[in-house]
Amino acid sequence: MIESKVKQERLTDTVERWCKHTKIKQHLRPYDIPDLVSQILSEFYHVTLCCGHLVGDLRDGVHIAFYDYSDGDRGEVSGSYCKECAEKYKRKLGAWEVK
Repeated sequence: MIESKVKQERLTDTVERWCKHTKIKQHLRPYDIPDLVSQILSEFYHVTLCCGHLVGDLRDGVHIAFYDYSDGDRGEVSGSYCKECAEKYKRKLGAWEVK
């Protein structure tokens, strides 16, 4: 699983437990905890890859290329994706790593 997603889930659980323990949860709006978690994570995972996932450094991504046939032409698309998404594109679209 993507590291930033795991950290997001763990941090959300921790903040929610703390809010319940301190009895402030009832005073929070539904989006307060997710916003706080997003702000905290953005300090550590500040690079957004082409797949939309967050990583701490661009070197944590995999640079791949594949052919996109969506507009009828065979256009080559390339970019940095997380390891999970890169593997998925390799299997489904025949993507290859760009060195």
